[in-house]
Amino acid sequence: MPNSLIDMIRNCPSSSQQNGSQPTSREINIPGLCPEALAAWGVEHPADLSYRVELARRIAAAFNDSDQIVILDDVALVVPESERAVFLGMRGCDRSLLPALWLSTGFRRGGRIIVYSPPNSIELTNYLALKKNIEERLQRSIHIEILYEDSNGQLLELLSIFEKNSNSYMEICERFVQRSPAEFYPEYHVRMFKRHIDQILKDANRSFVFPYEMTEFHQQELQCYSDRLKLPDLPTNDKAKHNFFLRSQAFTALPKLLAASPDGTIIDNYQQYITTLEHLDSIHTENTPENIQKFAKAVIQAIDQLYQKYNISAFVKLDASGAAGWSCMSPSEHALIYNCDEDQTKRIDYLREYIENKVVGERLPTLAVIEEFIEAQKRSGDIDADYTVCGFVLDGKLFPTSINLCGTENGCYVEQWTSCSPTDLKDSPVYWQRMFQTYSMMVAFEASEFGYTNGIYAGDLFVTKDGRHKQRDWNIRRGGRSSPESLVIFGMPNYETKVTISLADFGLNGKMNNIELFHLYTEICRCLSNTYGMYIFSSGLGYCCKDDEENDYLKFNILIHPKWLINVDKDGQKQKLPRSEHRNKVTEIIRDTTINILKKKSLV
Repeated sequence: MPNSLIDMIRNCPSSSQQNGSQPTSREINIPGLCPEALAAWGVEHPADLSYRVELARRIAAAFNDSDQIVILDDVALVVPESERAVFLGMRGCDRSLLPALWLSTGFRRGGRIIVYSPPNSIELTNYLALKKNIEERLQRSIHIEILYEDSNGQLLELLSIFEKNSNSYMEICERFVQRSPAEFYPEYHVRMFKRHIDQILKDANRSFVFPYEMTEFHQQELQCYSDRLKLPDLPTNDKAKHNFFLRSQAFTALPKLLAASPDGTIIDNYQQYITTLEHLDSIHTENTPENIQKFAKAVIQAIDQLYQKYNISAFVKLDASGAAGWSCMSPSEHALIYNCDEDQTKRIDYLREYIENKVVGERLPTLAVIEEFIEAQKRSGDIDADYTVCGFVLDGKLFPTSINLCGTENGCYVEQWTSCSPTDLKDSPVYWQRMFQTYSMMVAFEASEFGYTNGIYAGDLFVTKDGRHKQRDWNIRRGGRSSPESLVIFGMPNYETKVTISLADFGLNGKMNNIELFHLYTEICRCLSNTYGMYIFSSGLGYCCKDDEENDYLKFNILIHPKWLINVDKDGQKQKLPRSEHRNKVTEIIRDTTINILKKKSLV
């Protein structure tokens, strides 16, 4: 299999080799660096394996010298109720395996990953190959366990089962695929952890628990184990709070922004933000027609204020703390609300109806943000200069881990490009240094005010047409970038996206049962892995093919080397595709692979 993932990794130069004449981690005593020097090294070498290992070791030390890391990808906990209805396959979403590879290296007893569904065997095959690669490079073993609770309540360690007997592992998968989607609930990972806590912590004095996003729920549920468990600080992802506070500190890399609350208040500074939230009665956030009307009116008025005061267009995010999805109102899809020349009542009515249709829970968002619509520079392939910047904060200092170039569709992220080298993304090293510097400044400003000194830190930043930074969003959670940023420690640049294939396109909707669809999914994954070196993660999505009651589907979350994103012209010459065509190319590859397999099975 010359195109397998591990073969491509063996042919990739290491991240330290890609830095030319600069010193490598073999020439620098990484463990001997002071925090400032290590952070500075991370700016230049965020994907270097030795740097990541030392960062992981210092994470363990920062959390009371923890023996092990326990990772939960409990994304459902922080997905708003309004999103859950359209988030197909949430129970199969798990992006914790790849981050665990490097994070576990810094803990004496390694890492334990708590999963809801058993990863697909194709993902595990590639995962074990990557684990072996790191162990060979470090010349030591890394202890990692994947912990799964079967339908009888028994805790199983999946990696050892898979390595010893792949047939037994397949039986576990086949039993899981027959379980009802209704069995899953957002609090599952924490509840399962508590059910088996003595077994999970049996050989560790202290354990660092690393959820998808640290929340008050984690604090409350795990408080009684505080003598054995250490948790990250509690973050805020409220972009209004970040923006107003940083602005009060004369931090300038920000878009102009207003916030609107459901009681009709429009906020434009940090003190007003604090006062408004202190006095906001819960009655105003109830999902009632009266509150929605006030909320919609305040948002429209804020759009008009930005236009009248600054002569700028706006972008609305109806939930200041939420992920994208329904709350991001793309101007191309919702042009009416942004047309300040249109009748205001008509615009308010449109927004009111939209909120009524989208908010399904008992509560409205606490705040909406109405911010400056940013005109970004373009990167090669007609992609906006829209970056995700990520690192880990220890004692109030940012240690960088990645910069990713992102692609969006109607304000929602749909793809990203990640590399250990700025030149792979056709960026300048100076650009990356400036972006990391911007984030280091934000972390330093916020540490004392927000009490956030230990935990992950990440957000989204635009580079404007005049070269300025505009920090537009905060995503202080492990997030989708954690898998791409983990794969680059092997020196391989990657492209990440999601692809959904409808079985109705082949006349097969409702024609296959769960187990047949699972095996079809597995066969497609095997072919994609062997032929294109794809790493398919969140492979639990292969159990969710019937989670939509009306339409059967196959959903893939993939990482692929950009070298495969090409077109072959009439003369047989390979031409690199522009980035704007990468997603279509990946969809084409997966769709063609699916068709070929269905043909072999005489299903089409």
